[in-house]
Amino acid sequence: MGKKPKDQNEKPSGAAKTINILLVVGALVFASGIMWYALRTPEPDLRVALSKPNVKTLDPEQFSGQARLAYEAAREVPEVLAQLPCYCGCMSGFGHKNNLDCFHDNHGVECTMCQEIAIDARGMYKGGLDISRIREKIKEKYGKYAALMK
Repeated sequence: MGKKPKDQNEKPSGAAKTINILLVVGALVFASGIMWYALRTPEPDLRVALSKPNVKTLDPEQFSGQARLAYEAAREVPEVLAQLPCYCGCMSGFGHKNNLDCFHDNHGVECTMCQEIAIDARGMYKGGLDISRIREKIKEKYGKYAALMK
């Protein structure tokens, strides 16, 4: 009494056919997705090119942690930071004209708000936002602190 030998001419059951069809369809969908991803053309960067300011910032290698990230952002996207106000009070207290000015000297080392603005702005710029949208988002997040600094 054992198993019956499988007949070579036996047709697959309805459930087996359904599974086979689903496997084939799944493989086709997966392959199509890979081909679409590989063949797609990246969207062009339509942002207006910002001119790079001729400004020297301190070397990020001097610092660690968040301060280092902020000084790296100032080196990487100075054209963005030069377009942004700083909300820590340095624009009135130290004569800074923009967030980039915070990284000419040691001010950016001690001021976490300056650091966060620089790091956030770099992330938004790398994420594809244009300068007007970055300025808007920075103001939404940090503008409320400007009144407290007065």
